[in-house]
Amino acid sequence: MPVEVILPKVDMDMESGTIEAWHVKEGDHVRQGDTIFEIGTNKAVMEVEAPATGAIRRIRAETGVAITVGTPVAWIYLDGEANDAPTGRSAPAARATDTAHMASPLAVAEVTPVAAPASAGLRATPLARRVARQNGIELTSVKGSGPRGRISESDVISALASRSGPKDRVPQDGPAGCSGQSATILREAAAQGTLKPFSAIRRIVASRLTESMRTAPHFYLTSEIEMSAARDLLSRLAVRHERLSAPKPSLTVLIARIVARVLRDHPLLNASAEGEATRLRETIDIGVAMERDGDLVVPVLRDASGMDMLAMTREFSRLRDGVGKRSLTPAELSGGSFSISNLGMYGVDSFTAIINPPQSAILAVGRTLDKPVGRDGQIVLRPIANFTLSSDHRIVDGVTAARFMADLREALECPEVLL
Repeated sequence: MPVEVILPKVDMDMESGTIEAWHVKEGDHVRQGDTIFEIGTNKAVMEVEAPATGAIRRIRAETGVAITVGTPVAWIYLDGEANDAPTGRSAPAARATDTAHMASPLAVAEVTPVAAPASAGLRATPLARRVARQNGIELTSVKGSGPRGRISESDVISALASRSGPKDRVPQDGPAGCSGQSATILREAAAQGTLKPFSAIRRIVASRLTESMRTAPHFYLTSEIEMSAARDLLSRLAVRHERLSAPKPSLTVLIARIVARVLRDHPLLNASAEGEATRLRETIDIGVAMERDGDLVVPVLRDASGMDMLAMTREFSRLRDGVGKRSLTPAELSGGSFSISNLGMYGVDSFTAIINPPQSAILAVGRTLDKPVGRDGQIVLRPIANFTLSSDHRIVDGVTAARFMADLREALECPEVLL
């Protein structure tokens, strides 16, 4: 009897998901544990593995369409099984009664199987697949620049630009056999550029941050903080970590470590709004903004105030590697109580960040620059960085935020006090 492949529930509050990309096509042979498709939820994009070994048949789910959890999307036929329609509980008709109340049109009676495209087995990011599908590009014609030939969004855009040719090829007065109206349409299409659909992660980010700006009254405080002591401490820690064969500590990790300790004395900065109440969090879980294929993800350092620098550096390194490999679970990408966004490594002097709901605050960190400052009646150069705190005024008042920033300044300028 063929094994049913369903859209799995990968998060507690998940009701539906979207297949962002198929990694297999109709008839492909897979082994148990092979990645067969990528699913987008309201928190992350996850890879789904084959539950059995055999041939993929009767693929019935298209990419980009919302599907209810538990809906069958394909079947795996074991070696030697005939390619007949599944019977019993696995048959589409048998499941129709159970799922008739669900919104997904894929959950009802027999439908014609949807064959995955020939490009389904290629290594490509979900965004690359979306852009290719939107613009009629076959992924088989795109050369991937990523690890093991993985195709990225930029690879697809480059292929599209190569196919379109230079702008001066757009006819100005209409080519032979083409009306002036047709030439005008071509020029207008070229002027509009390429439509770039949101990826699953980008849709999540857009929805959550729009909600944050609409519901949370933001206000901002900026402080210039001297980083001499922090730099010296990082240099000493690097020697210790090298001796212990641990990852090299970064400024982001040091800031997260110090913020976690400072938050112990500022519970309202580690809280969230629930209706007309404030929920004070029992643990300090620091979300750190990271970039993946042009998208924003925020993995969480759990119980950050209980970790020393060595443990936090190792955990940060694990999360960063998981972001790159797309192996983190939704639980590792949600549930933070405070967030940090560091853009200093990109040459950004200062910026304001949008609060990650339902958190009450986020800290934005700019680059460290040598600036002239007064010390003991002398003008000297000191490494200075801008720290900007965005706070939700429903929970945090100006004085509360100012006290947090004052304690943060003291801790960064004399970090040994807290470590």
